[in-house]
Amino acid sequence: MTRDATIAEAQAFIDGPSLSESLAQVATNDPGRVYLRDQGEPITAGELDHMVNHAVGTLREHGVTAESRVGLALQVGADHVVLIFALLRMGALWLPLNTQLKGEPLRYQLGDSGATHVITLMNGQLADELPWADRMHELGAMAQTAHRLGIAALTSGEDHRRNADRAQASLLMYTSGTTGPPKGVLVTEAMMKAAIFGAIEVTRPEPDDVFFVWEPLFHIGGAQVVFLPLYREIALALVPRFSASRFWDQVRESGATHIHYLGGVLQILLQLPESPSERDNHVRMAWGAGATPEVRSACQNRYGFELNECYGMTEASSVITVNRHEPEGGVGAPFPWVQIEIDPQSQDEPEDSQTGPDPDTAGLARQADDGGAAGTHGELIVRGLIDGMLTPGYLGKPEATAKARDGKWFRTGDYGYLDQRGNVHFTGRGSDSIRVRGENVSTWQVESVLGLHPDVGRCAVVGVKAEVGEQEMLLVMTEAEGRSLDPAEVLTWAAERLPAFQVPKYARVIAEMPLTPSQRIAKHRLSRELEGAVRG
Repeated sequence: MTRDATIAEAQAFIDGPSLSESLAQVATNDPGRVYLRDQGEPITAGELDHMVNHAVGTLREHGVTAESRVGLALQVGADHVVLIFALLRMGALWLPLNTQLKGEPLRYQLGDSGATHVITLMNGQLADELPWADRMHELGAMAQTAHRLGIAALTSGEDHRRNADRAQASLLMYTSGTTGPPKGVLVTEAMMKAAIFGAIEVTRPEPDDVFFVWEPLFHIGGAQVVFLPLYREIALALVPRFSASRFWDQVRESGATHIHYLGGVLQILLQLPESPSERDNHVRMAWGAGATPEVRSACQNRYGFELNECYGMTEASSVITVNRHEPEGGVGAPFPWVQIEIDPQSQDEPEDSQTGPDPDTAGLARQADDGGAAGTHGELIVRGLIDGMLTPGYLGKPEATAKARDGKWFRTGDYGYLDQRGNVHFTGRGSDSIRVRGENVSTWQVESVLGLHPDVGRCAVVGVKAEVGEQEMLLVMTEAEGRSLDPAEVLTWAAERLPAFQVPKYARVIAEMPLTPSQRIAKHRLSRELEGAVRG
């Protein structure tokens, strides 16, 4: 298929029936096809559509309308999927919430979003944490589960965002918040469908494939997978949460052919002792984001499946590149309906800058097939060649929207370069660069190596004040399960594998790493104090 034909196909997919209409069509045309299995229990397309209609009626009885903004704070499961479809069918705004939110982070997201209702477990932790709420009203199970769900109406609090323009968004998804307060990304249904089309392009599913779904549905990577059976004859295998110790047994029992990874999940799995179940299964492909070349190599040697690395972000319809199992391919080539260029002039632009060069006049390094300057480093900027691919903006944050939406381009805040074949190579977040003794150090690159130390569970590198000069690096680590960490030994190990300017000066072990909903490390929550740290 030619590039133009592929672009036209993507546009037609996005312009086609809505997600809710597509479910109704599948339920009519193939009602007995299994759509998902919730911990082994099958639910067909016909049953799912019936449950969605029932949920719509129940939500209306509790005051939910097309103008409502409804938080879903639920684990992965059939109830969650039913409610997602119900909100889409009603036209209400779907607001995914991390089930572990509490205190100020919970109040912030509820206030910033202008949430009108929250649905969660009746006896769950989040139910007791809800501010400004009437008592929980029981909804009961939306699917064939024993979960007792409840709905709370939020009656007061910081409700000024309720008047903020949702710009036809169906979904309000909060950014990871790795460097500051999360921002609410306005996600339209067109963006969701572009994400689904991209996921299909990456995974190329075949009839009767099974996608293993552990990832939280409050992350775009999990949310897009929910809709794949609308467009391909596949099924979803749902489990409530990620469990490293049970992962391969669950994968084998479910008959999964595809697994998705986010953040440091692959590193966690590689830390486990080898077991027969990690090879004795039907998986032929892992796909996702966050696998460094070292991790890719380790997975290929140990597991044997194809590993497709992607790049993307919520603001640009999730996945926009794919590297199909090429060791030197970076994060891969952009999809035909996406244009990625490099802005070298923003290479050293500080994170909090409110202005930047005009991408239309800044002398961009274009993709190699356009004859541009391959190898130039700078900020990755993205443009969609189909309508509706980029977010309308961030809810109630016009300054942040103006900074990110630079005309027809989206400024990602990520840095990298394009090789001669047009592949994108990611070198780190703009906020993850630390100036050490005159050198700009990508902490992502340092973490990629140190995360492979056998005793390290999770690790992060942050900047701290230097005695002389700009900054030094502090390595913060947790211990791998069943292991014991010696920070001094880790720094010695790092010195054997990294250039001197990339070796952290300090190292500290902590009990638990603060994580974002996408399982990335929330660096802004890490202490920069050096008390108790080992000096290299």
